[in-house]
Amino acid sequence: MATEELGPLPAGRHGFSREQVAHNQRERLIAGLATAVAEHGYNAVTITHITKAAHVSRRVFYANFDGKEECFLAAFEVVADHVRELGIEAAAGESDWPHQAIAVARAVLEFFASEPDLARLCLVESTSAGPAVAARYRAAVDAAEPFLAKGREERSASDRKLPDSTEETILGALASLASRKVAAGEAERLPDLLPDFAEFILAPYLGADEAASLSREAA
Repeated sequence: MATEELGPLPAGRHGFSREQVAHNQRERLIAGLATAVAEHGYNAVTITHITKAAHVSRRVFYANFDGKEECFLAAFEVVADHVRELGIEAAAGESDWPHQAIAVARAVLEFFASEPDLARLCLVESTSAGPAVAARYRAAVDAAEPFLAKGREERSASDRKLPDSTEETILGALASLASRKVAAGEAERLPDLLPDFAEFILAPYLGADEAASLSREAA
């Protein structure tokens, strides 16, 4: 997603269609926004910061987006879709829910560790970039609740009923752990959180002892 990977289109007759050029420019703007937000923070970033990072003109920016909020939301959507696909792929490789949950957590943490600008955009800046962005962030986090809720099937019928807010509480804790790590400039160390993530996720459903055992396996 780095802008360096999307270098400028060759000058002159490059052989790309109008649609291909437009798509390339939109991708470059999304990548440029991630770079600019990582450097300046969402509230301080300007259209000039974004277009400079993307190597395109302001005219091209406004041909694609009404403003930086719309560009931010587009970038967030691209990343959210990719993370969702990573999670589906990771879960498909495991036969039971506890190991699926660990595999999904590992895949997400490793992805954001490899893309620190996107980690900052999604996990840190999204919470303070205005109501529309914050709502989209909340929706993306909430979308993981049905997957976590499958853990309820691991419980015995005699176990005490879990609160309805269990999944929301777990996801809030995970998001907080990850965002603090990224905000501290340690995105590359996100995979270190996997044992904690595993225990947070599994303990309500499997019990503390089994969750601790599986989290040690994940380390």
